[in-house]
Amino acid sequence: MKKLIALLVAVLVVGGMLIAPAAAGKKKKSKPQIVEGSIAVPQPGAAVGPCIYRTQRTLTIGGGPNGIVGYTFEVDPKTVGKPFKLEVADGAGMDISFYADLGDPTDPTTAPANMGFETAGPGGEKGTVPPGFPIVFVCMNEGTNAGFTYTAGT
Repeated sequence: MKKLIALLVAVLVVGGMLIAPAAAGKKKKSKPQIVEGSIAVPQPGAAVGPCIYRTQRTLTIGGGPNGIVGYTFEVDPKTVGKPFKLEVADGAGMDISFYADLGDPTDPTTAPANMGFETAGPGGEKGTVPPGFPIVFVCMNEGTNAGFTYTAGT
């Protein structure tokens, strides 16, 4: 009986050693970050130049709503260094900028460090989520009351 128990224990130990490496090799795929929103009003003059994010930063710091002159959200840290895509509906044109922090929007002489993706014309943007820029601002430069979908980390 002791030999039978010892044999069963040995089988379980060896079997566990063979199964564990197979399970450890499987990598868990992270879920992409998806943010859907809409913006009601385009930035003045933005169709011929980049968006001015000071207004949206002022609203964000003051606890104002998203979706009037821009849309703000935080980057999922798991998506840094991975591709992103900003898809735009209703024939509008939208730009996206990644910011290091909100800065002081009341000081017109300074702006926080940022990395913008600002292609003129209708449509959205695509690129790679930059490291060190955890805040996202989306603005509309053409159109009115248009929706968007931001997807990163796919």
